[in-house]
Amino acid sequence: MHARYSTPQITLHWLSALLVLTIIALPYGSDFFAPFLGGEGGVFTLHKSLGLTVLLLTLLRVVVRARHGAPQLLPTDARFQQFAAKAGHALLYLLLLAMPLTGLIFGKRPVNLFWLVEIGPLPLADGTRALAKQFHVTAQYLLFALILGHAGIALWHHYARRDGVLHGMLPVAKPR
Repeated sequence: MHARYSTPQITLHWLSALLVLTIIALPYGSDFFAPFLGGEGGVFTLHKSLGLTVLLLTLLRVVVRARHGAPQLLPTDARFQQFAAKAGHALLYLLLLAMPLTGLIFGKRPVNLFWLVEIGPLPLADGTRALAKQFHVTAQYLLFALILGHAGIALWHHYARRDGVLHGMLPVAKPR
């Protein structure tokens, strides 16, 4: 039997991945999405709403991971791979928490959460808002690189190493 993450961890991982990819696509594809969302403002309303959803899901993921732990998918003698995996996951979690928070901080207008509830704006100095915006805009590229690296390494394990690491996070268990 192959080591696997728990069903809640797998579900939260793939839901988060889908939401993060949607969040990334929205501003870059605003010309495409705007007609469906009532204009460019609707694109950013959905972008921010999904961002705050990812914030909550990431907090939940941290709790679930603390409760369920992580399976031992890498060989015990692969210390550098284990370190790199832990560091990469920690940085991904950190960015999945920081990106929505900085997005919420730098706005001067309320965030309309799924067109239902307004949040903010937070009473902050302009300098704090500018710093949050700069972090948000700069960190997105680090997040893009981490996502690509994460997916690339998972595919490398699957196709080059053929070691079953990817199967630990797939929704369907590998047949025996």
